[in-house]
Formats: sequence, structure tokens, C-alpha cells
Amino acid sequence: MPELASTHARLALLAVAVGLVPWPALGQDEIEEVVVLGTWLEDRPLRAETQITVERAELEAMMPAEPEQLLQRLPGVSVYRPGGPGGVSEIFLRGAESNFTAVFVDGVRLNNPANTRGGSFDFSTLAVNEIERMDIGMGAMSAIYGSDAMAGVIRIESAWPEAGSATAYLEAGTASDWRAGAAAALGLGGTTSLGARVSTVDGGDEIEGMRQELDNLSARLAGEIGDADRWQLNLRRVERSRSSFPEVSGGPELAVLPDLETADGEETSLSATIDWTLSARWQAEIIASWAELEDDIDTPPVPPGELDGQPAYTSVSEYRRGQLLWINRLAFDGPADLAFGMDLVNEDGRDDGTVDLGFAVLPNSYRLERNTAAAFLEWRHAWPLGLESTLAGRLDNTEGESRASGKFGLARPFQAVDGSLWASIADGFKLPSFFALGNPLFGNPDLAPEKVTSFEAGYDQHLGDGIEAGISLFAGEYEDLVDFDFETFTNINRGRVDISGVFLYLRMQIGPSLQLGADATLSHISSDSGPLRRRPENTGGFHLTWRPTAAWSLDMAARYVDERLTTSIPTGDVVDGAYLIMDATARYQLSTTLAWWLAVDNAFDTDYRDAPGFPAPGLRARLGAELRF
Repeated sequence: MPELASTHARLALLAVAVGLVPWPALGQDEIEEVVVLGTWLEDRPLRAETQITVERAELEAMMPAEPEQLLQRLPGVSVYRPGGPGGVSEIFLRGAESNFTAVFVDGVRLNNPANTRGGSFDFSTLAVNEIERMDIGMGAMSAIYGSDAMAGVIRIESAWPEAGSATAYLEAGTASDWRAGAAAALGLGGTTSLGARVSTVDGGDEIEGMRQELDNLSARLAGEIGDADRWQLNLRRVERSRSSFPEVSGGPELAVLPDLETADGEETSLSATIDWTLSARWQAEIIASWAELEDDIDTPPVPPGELDGQPAYTSVSEYRRGQLLWINRLAFDGPADLAFGMDLVNEDGRDDGTVDLGFAVLPNSYRLERNTAAAFLEWRHAWPLGLESTLAGRLDNTEGESRASGKFGLARPFQAVDGSLWASIADGFKLPSFFALGNPLFGNPDLAPEKVTSFEAGYDQHLGDGIEAGISLFAGEYEDLVDFDFETFTNINRGRVDISGVFLYLRMQIGPSLQLGADATLSHISSDSGPLRRRPENTGGFHLTWRPTAAWSLDMAARYVDERLTTSIPTGDVVDGAYLIMDATARYQLSTTLAWWLAVDNAFDTDYRDAPGFPAPGLRARLGAELRF
């Protein structure tokens, strides 16, 4: 049972006990293969896993309102966000838990193991207008990134104007929502530049009880040393305030009490990167990063219904993470390349929350610290007939406990038919979250890491005249998952989840102005702890981009989401039916400095629910403008 899914049950039991389409990129004339996530090696000609990229040009054509809307369009990705922008969002890669995906923003990992969701990242803290690039890699990648990368990795890079230029944007929607931001970059001489960016988001009031306010401040100092060596400093500061009905309350339609969950959060991250060429064969990179995540959440009680009630509780969490990563890349004469390095991580997390039983308030606080030191090695070799293999290994040592991870991939092009066959197998792990380890009511300091073995094999075929199609088979076996034991009233390792399926895609370039893409992910999910909630087994969709002139573009996307099992205290388990949602955006580049866009979200006003009693955002129009100077 996932940590969050069982949190309500634990609190309820405590109360009773004491007496209470685009793939892999969108809208490009030439689709760029993403080959950076599953390896530290550069210039990799072939891939051996499913990877997706979305770049700034595609984002400008789509103009999504939130990161969740962008992610919802992508193959193999499902989004859960009850309460709209005021709720907490979760992202599932191919049905795996949201905390099984490692998330990086500007090189800083922002998973929060101190929160009640066991280490997931809340994507609603991002301003989508400020994303330059998003890369998603599927499958276990602990051999590259260490803990958390069991289902995959998401890396996000922020957008910055060129030195000596500035941008500003403003957008307003019919749900009383709006977004605004500005960024500027100044050349400081030579190749050095200084950039700053500010933005603000108001999520509107479409759903009763929903409120979201997001403010972002970022800065970047970057430059070059010589002809090839580069360095960069990044600062990111986010403040977020939100409210919504409690997730299991039944929402505005079914909740017995009108009380709202409120939350205030802050996020500060710093990173410094330098890469330099030591010789013609040796290139090195050092990345130092630090992040501090704070959340203050006040959740009201939920009276009993079909399920036991949930007492009121607070979570005042703080998490700090520092990392020093050293990467070396060696190029040899002949068909081989090598990467190796070290990774040092320090984590500190605490929660000073409480549980209110009505007649007594119990402390729910803890503080934990852990240190991890890791070494990694990756080898790539090109064989006759175009066959390429990669072998990666990593050894993590956390507080005296060692854990090895590996990954092996093969790729073989068939030039005669312009196709390629590839396969990979990998294992991964996730350290127990601080919440699962240290919570004084049901935490267990003896929890072992969760683990996974994943496999994927695929074939990609160019059919000529701008047409490409592909198919891949994937499987993941997740074991030793953290589950709540009702007899001992504590967390234990016993859960197992098996996920397997097939992914298909087709993309076409029809003339110089029209691009079409379609995809489908069909999967089967089984769990020995009962059915998993909040995620569909099958998704699919299509994407169209039409550029009739250099100034005009029309972007349309439709997404099918299969039925999902959801739950709430008033209703118990409920199956929410399958649905189809469509979005469209028209953009007009009036001049080199001014662009306008009109976006329509959920164009058919599709009615669905991520959780019982929480209506999804309906039909909405947004009008925006961007100025560059």
C-alpha cells in the first residue's frame, strides 16, 4: 500500500484505538532524440530506453496553463490533482508510485522525503511559462542517479533570454486565473552574463474551495573559460500558498464539513556547475547543489462515512539536501568510451506536526539525518554491424549500508530498412522516506530500501516521407514496498507491484506545415496489497501542429485516460470512468517582439474526477501576450 494511501487509515485507526502527441518531442520539423537521461556519456548515437523531450518551441506552440497540463499530454504519464491548482499534484510514470521518480530542476533534485507522500515532487510549484526544456526517461535509473530513480527521471531546465535582451508575459483566463512574469539578461563582458526572472501565478476560483498563489524569483550567472569550458550559478526561490478540501473528504460535492486544508510552502535551491576539458580525451564536470523545502499544512478532520473518519492533523516539515557530484568522461582510440565519478549527498529532514483527536493533541514530530557516498562507472562499446552496448554500475553507501545498482543496454541499427532495435535491463532502489522512518506514531527506523527490476525492448522504424513508428514492451517488478501493518501499527517492507505493457507511437510530417503524432500506452498493473488507486492502466492520444504561415500556428491535442480507482471517506472506493480531454492553442507572432495566443482548455467540457467529489476543471479560455525586447 502506498504511503499516502495508508496515511488516512493509520490516523483513523489511531483515533479509534484511543477512543475517537507528441513523442518524443512536440511540433519539430526534425524530432530530436533525447539521449542524456539514462547515461553520463555524451554523443550517444543510439538509445536503449524510452525517453521524451519537450523544448521551448513546442511549449510556445502549446502554451499550457500548468506543468500538469503539459505532463498530461505525454506518453506513459498520468496526472492526479484533486482540487485543481489548489490541490497537490502527483505524476505517475507508467503507473508506478509518484515518489519513484527522481525530479531535477536546473540540476537540483527536489524530491521531498519529509512529506506525507514519501518523497514525491509537487509539480504545482512550477511556473510552466518559465520552462526551457523538459526531459523524461522511463525505467530504473539508479545506476546513474542513485536512490528514487526507480520508475524514471524528469529533468527540467529554466528558460532564460539572451544576454542584452528581456521578455515579459501576461495571461488571463475565464476561471479568474492569471499568470505574469518578466526576465532579463545582461552581458557583463566577454562571455559572462547575469539573468534575473520573477513571476506570479493565481490559480483562480473555478472549483469551490480552491486557491493557489505562486511566486517565483530566479537568478543565473553564467560564463565560459576559454573556448570550451563553461560554468554556471543558479538561484531559485518559490513561495506557494494554497487551499482545497482535504483529499479524502469528498471535495466540494460530498464533504460533510466545509473546512479547508490550507498549506504554505517555500522552496530555495542553489546550484553551481563547472565543466572543463582536461585533455583531448578527458572532460570533467562538477555539480554542487543545495535545496531547502518547507511546508506548513493544516488538515481539518473528516467525519466517518463509508470509511473510518480522519482526525485533524498538521505537518510542519523542513527538508534540506546538499549534493556534490563529480563526473569524468574519457574517450579512447577505438570504439569505447568511459564515464566515472563520485556522488556525495547529505539530507536533513524534520516534521513538527500534531494529530488532534478532539480530546487530546498528540505530537507527530521527528528529525532525521543521513549521508550517502556513491561511486559510479559506465562503459560504452561499439561492436561490428553497428551494435552498441552500455554497461553502468553504481555503489551507494548510506550510513554504513551499501547498495549496488546496475544497467545494461543494447542497440542495433538496420540501415538497409532505416530501423533500429534496442533493449535494456536495470535495477533500482529507493531509500525509505523520512516520513516512513521517523513518524513517531507508525514510523519504522528498520525499514529497508524499496527496489525494482525493469526491462524494456523496442523497435523504431522510419517509413520515409517524414513518417516514423515504433513499439516497445516494458515490465517492472517492484518489491519490498513500504506498507502499513494493521496488527503491529507500523510500516513494514512487504508490498509488491508488477507493471507490464506495450507502448506504440506514430508521427508524421505532412508537407512543410503540418505535423501529426499519436501514441498509446497499454499496461497491466497488479499488486499483492490490493488494487492501486489514482492511476489508469491505459492512456493514449494524438497531437496536431499546423503552421500555415510563419506568423500563425495552431496546436491541438486530445488525450484518452482509462478508468481509475479512486477513494474518499464518504464513498469508499469508486471507479471513475474513462474520459477524453482536448486542448487547443492558436498563436500569432505579430512581430519579432510581440506574440499573442488564445488557448482553450478542456474544449468539450469533459466531466471527470481525480477523486470522489472533486470536479475537474471544465472549459476554460485563456488570452495571453509576450513581449520581447
